[in-house]
Amino acid sequence: MKENILITGGSGFIGSNLVDFFIKEGHKVFVIDDLSTGLEENHNKKASYFHYDIINFIDDSKPIKDYIFNNRISIVYHLAASADIFLSINNPEKVYKINLDASIAILNACSQSNVKKFIFASTSAVYGEPEMLPVSEDHKTNPISPYGLTKLGFEQYMSFFEINNDIKMLAFRFPNVYGYRQRPDLEGGVLAIFEDVIKKNEQIKIFGDGNQTRDWVDVKDIIIALNLALDYSGKFKIMNLGSGKKTSINRLFNYFKSEMSYDKEPLYLDEREGDIKHMVMDCNTVFKKLKWRPLISLEVGVKSLVSRKDK
Repeated sequence: MKENILITGGSGFIGSNLVDFFIKEGHKVFVIDDLSTGLEENHNKKASYFHYDIINFIDDSKPIKDYIFNNRISIVYHLAASADIFLSINNPEKVYKINLDASIAILNACSQSNVKKFIFASTSAVYGEPEMLPVSEDHKTNPISPYGLTKLGFEQYMSFFEINNDIKMLAFRFPNVYGYRQRPDLEGGVLAIFEDVIKKNEQIKIFGDGNQTRDWVDVKDIIIALNLALDYSGKFKIMNLGSGKKTSINRLFNYFKSEMSYDKEPLYLDEREGDIKHMVMDCNTVFKKLKWRPLISLEVGVKSLVSRKDK
């Protein structure tokens, strides 16, 4: 069945890839984005765009209610967020308004406008520093940044919201996502940053000793999971979207060093506030519920990234 789909943050890295996918699948796609981190060059000519800052929905939800109603939106993917951990530490009030208050306003508007399903992009940052690995959805949540706290807060609101509302909801906790259209000038895009620095023949900077580990997933695999969410009809569920494999920053650096014939060694700097030591996610829930597992290994993903012709 073809749907009318709204994607908040659809001009950004993950959102624009999702827009392209759904357009190819024959769905009608609508986007809300203020272009604060998204780019107009990411726009798909077959999608419809509403240039608007979601923070304005806190005081006046009529614009989004009208947009959803007038375009007969049936599915909403809420990807818009302030995703910079270090910005959240320095300006937590702004991040709370964007990630929590505006998200609540959007979900309320969806429920009042006959939206059937609401899919939320959460984060592994809700766990903080894990007590055990791999991290399942039942692991204690203990965010160490306002960013993680806001994402966790909205998950909890969704759980409460389900009690008195019929809208179907799903939250995916994203790992470190990488791939096409990730910006090297934004926080969190380690692979994009490494590639950009090497191309400029500059020295890569690594915070800490480089032995910290992360769970990386290619955006193409993430898009497949988001698409599978269309068929999910169960109760509100939170699902990890990781690879189940941990890779150190040093090992990632060596992948790039090999692929791009880079002859410099990294510059190691002090650890940063808000950075965890290790993360790898248990993804049995999403496999059981959606039959999803990532197909692209990190090593293959790096090869694909540096060899793209359409950059």
